[in-house]
Amino acid sequence: MRLVYLSISMLFCNVIFATDYANQQNWAALPTMQDNADWTPEGLKNNQENALVDVFYIHPTTDVTGFKGNASLDSRMINNQTDNYPIKYQASVFNESCKVYAPRYRQAALNNFFTKNSERSQEAFDTAYADVKAAFEYYLKYYNNGRPIIIAGHSQGSKHAQRLLREFFDGKPLQKQLVEAYIIGFPTHENQFQFLKVSENAEDFGGYISYSTFGQDSKIATIAPDYNNAVSVNPLNWTTEKIFVSGNSQQGSLSKKSDEIIHTVFGAKNGNGILEIQKPQEGGFVPMVMKNYHLYDYSLFYVNIRENVALRIKKNP
Repeated sequence: MRLVYLSISMLFCNVIFATDYANQQNWAALPTMQDNADWTPEGLKNNQENALVDVFYIHPTTDVTGFKGNASLDSRMINNQTDNYPIKYQASVFNESCKVYAPRYRQAALNNFFTKNSERSQEAFDTAYADVKAAFEYYLKYYNNGRPIIIAGHSQGSKHAQRLLREFFDGKPLQKQLVEAYIIGFPTHENQFQFLKVSENAEDFGGYISYSTFGQDSKIATIAPDYNNAVSVNPLNWTTEKIFVSGNSQQGSLSKKSDEIIHTVFGAKNGNGILEIQKPQEGGFVPMVMKNYHLYDYSLFYVNIRENVALRIKKNP
């Protein structure tokens, strides 16, 4: 009898039980809740009440102190980080044109991106994705009602968005409902999808865009080969062309200093798997090592993204 019990225990030891998304507390943003995805800088409008399209947004890593495993959904500190930064400064970019759905999930702690124990880190990312998948399935069953969908993410959120797109959209019936996927801040390669294609201009729909923002002459690809030949769509002109686009195409950045839309001018060019930008002169956009503007992938192009979402929705038949 003991052997039977052990066998059953071993059988279930690798099963990942997902979070219950019938519980509203497990969502960082819903159209029916008051949350930071409703926030707008002065002069912009939250129009979720009348929006005809949904966005399913997957937030980036906000557990930056954990060394292994997954974040707890009960951590007030981590939830506050999620609500006060990516939900406010990223998910809000969609609220003029979309109803915003953003799940909390047992995100993989930051150190999982750098650990030498790849098996343990993969388990952490699998656990995180199990929640993202469960949230999306709940959204489809109870909220979507056949409406057009945008998939969006940043960093770890974009990593999970890639997997979600492969499982639910790529060559599947649901692809017909996809307006666009904004897979920002994580290397994306064309061979990751069989049917989904890179959008080559501002009006394309049913595909995806991706970019990762660095300063000019960054050597990131020499130490992070995943960036080599990754997709880069320049949000100043929404093409993959490797031409310099002047800052005159910059429609407005979200200042981290003042929470205001500012018109700091900087040009940008698609490089080898990254978006290379000139140094912004205003707004407090300070790069990390290797001239990495990762934290500002959304806020640097806040109005460009916001207006592009509206345009793609308008052109979506």
